[in-house]
Amino acid sequence: MEKTLECKVFKIEDGIFKADVDELLVREYPLTIFLNGKKLATLLCSPENLKALSVGFLRTEGLINTSEDIISFNLNEEKGIAEVETKNKDAARESFFSKKIDLESIKDQSIDGIDNFLDSLNCKPVESDAKMHTEKIFEFMRTNLDYSDVFKNTGGVHCVALCDSNEMLVVYEDVARHNALDKVIGESLMKGIFLKDKAVILSGRVSLEMILKAAKLEIPIIISKSAPTSLSVALAKRLNITLVGFVRGNKMNIYANGYRIMK
Repeated sequence: MEKTLECKVFKIEDGIFKADVDELLVREYPLTIFLNGKKLATLLCSPENLKALSVGFLRTEGLINTSEDIISFNLNEEKGIAEVETKNKDAARESFFSKKIDLESIKDQSIDGIDNFLDSLNCKPVESDAKMHTEKIFEFMRTNLDYSDVFKNTGGVHCVALCDSNEMLVVYEDVARHNALDKVIGESLMKGIFLKDKAVILSGRVSLEMILKAAKLEIPIIISKSAPTSLSVALAKRLNITLVGFVRGNKMNIYANGYRIMK
């Protein structure tokens, strides 16, 4: 399936009005995942690498632990349906929804309120001896941002890469940054890549959800071109995750646990 679609637009450039100009749109595709015969969720995603997305989504939701937990995977791309059967038949809709964040618990924006909310997420701190040099961070960010022709043509996707201290191991793109991360995690699971000494390179904003996904896999380093949110910084500090943002040119900001970043 094509990742982009043509669209006619009315364009204004340098004060000149142009009608019926061809532009490319990134395709947004609904994928509905059925787990053990029950509808689990519909993800709005880019229409590629859908098995990696499904596996990664199941892993970050805690519904599987390894790719070996999956008995069968069937994809109907035309209908946008992925059917997954797992060894654990209790891994179903009720389990999925029980893991959703209770946003009601963070109405109290005081320090105590935020601390109580972060405690309720029930993730353990990440223990890892991983280190990364600043020059590698700049190199990985340049490579990640240059990876996607779809981004260059549409500006409509996010790129996420998994790296060790020397090279990029997996790179995926998607209309949603959390989907791109799930694709990377799913591919890593299927390839048996050890994640507890790796770094994730992001093209977009770092939200609380992105930190949570990394924490569940015990990924110790998250690096982004863009900004983190206040809750993502607070959670990274709490969970001993190194968080680097605004990696642009030869500059970066280290928001949490900078001891893993080397000159």
